[in-house]
Amino acid sequence: MASSLTVEELRSRLHDLGLDTKGKKADLKLRLRKAIRNGSSSPPNAADAATDADTTWEPEFDTFLVLDVEATCEATRKYRNLQHGYETGCFQYPNEIIEFPVVLLRWNEDSHQLDTVDVFHSYVRPTFRPRLTKFCRDLTGVTQSQVDTAPLWNDVVMNFFHFLQSHNLVEDTSSGKSHLHNFRLRRGIAWINHGPADLRDFVIKQSWISGRPADRDHGAPPIFLRGPLVDIRKGIASLFKWEQELKVEQSRSNPRSTTLGFGGEDGFQVIPPHVGAASSVKEDARTSGLSPHEQSLAGLLELLDIGPFQGRQHCGLDDTKNIARLVVEVARRISLAAKGKQVLLSKNYESVDGQMESSAAVMELDARLGLARARQMEKLVLKPNVRLDGFHKRFFWMGKVIGEVKWPFPPEIEAEDHGS
Repeated sequence: MASSLTVEELRSRLHDLGLDTKGKKADLKLRLRKAIRNGSSSPPNAADAATDADTTWEPEFDTFLVLDVEATCEATRKYRNLQHGYETGCFQYPNEIIEFPVVLLRWNEDSHQLDTVDVFHSYVRPTFRPRLTKFCRDLTGVTQSQVDTAPLWNDVVMNFFHFLQSHNLVEDTSSGKSHLHNFRLRRGIAWINHGPADLRDFVIKQSWISGRPADRDHGAPPIFLRGPLVDIRKGIASLFKWEQELKVEQSRSNPRSTTLGFGGEDGFQVIPPHVGAASSVKEDARTSGLSPHEQSLAGLLELLDIGPFQGRQHCGLDDTKNIARLVVEVARRISLAAKGKQVLLSKNYESVDGQMESSAAVMELDARLGLARARQMEKLVLKPNVRLDGFHKRFFWMGKVIGEVKWPFPPEIEAEDHGS
């Protein structure tokens, strides 16, 4: 079917599916064939339109474990050891997890939204450097007394495993005697972090530091702590870029369209089906990417227009709850898109006359396109997008024996330490 279409027809079909329309004819054919093979084929005929319009979107991953840990840290931004031939930044520090919070989200088939089912929270006692620095206490809000009375990492992992079991979230991969490291997350369950570091780095470091030479896992975390992982920051940035490309494509296909006005729900711009804004191309030049602040947790909350950060920033539990707010809102927008209304991400930018303007809009979709758009949004934001197969990742300070830390720099010395 794709081989008989012209270049313009191919681009039109790809545009309707929310896919990239750039490239030569051979590339366009291949892209369309792949879309058809994956089940997101061209828009259905009129007889099937009503059926698709009534179809409710259901996520492929219907359960999410939202996590944002806090860990030991020092104010020093760089550590130098020229005698050993290396210079390392703060991310190489042997951080120990001191707060481990998880918010459990699950898709509600009756209300068609993600609900908070339960929360797991525990402080963790560090062992390599059990004394928290003033910088760490001020940043995270975690006190010395909280970690002094907290369980060790291996005990926290076991407690969390029981939490997962109580919600039927893990399954045993072995056919013999059950062991903690044989359990993995069930199909349809994924982790969500803001950035990849929590599972990719902090859990790896902590598992090594708390490991024992005789452990069968060789210092690696249990399988259920290895993913699959969704980086919500990366996902929302990809969604924003894709939405900008859609707006530019609309303006190119409708060069005579008029400038859009406001009038939709909540004051959003309303873009009728197949109608673009004359200013979209100029706007895209200003909004082609997200700044570091816009990719921060507070910035993403602003981008989705769901209110400011709630709680104390860098408090592990508060950070996790705010990430969960992002996930719930993204799922809501995907569900709306399936029904024919795509709420675009809103970004403020400075116009030519110095006034702050917003790029927020609601794009009204043809009923036949809604489900395809929803699936594309889900693919960008709510499906695993970080590889975590490097669970044996090593840092230079890891010794030859599991649990051995060879960090060549002394602890930070505080003139007066009254923190508790």
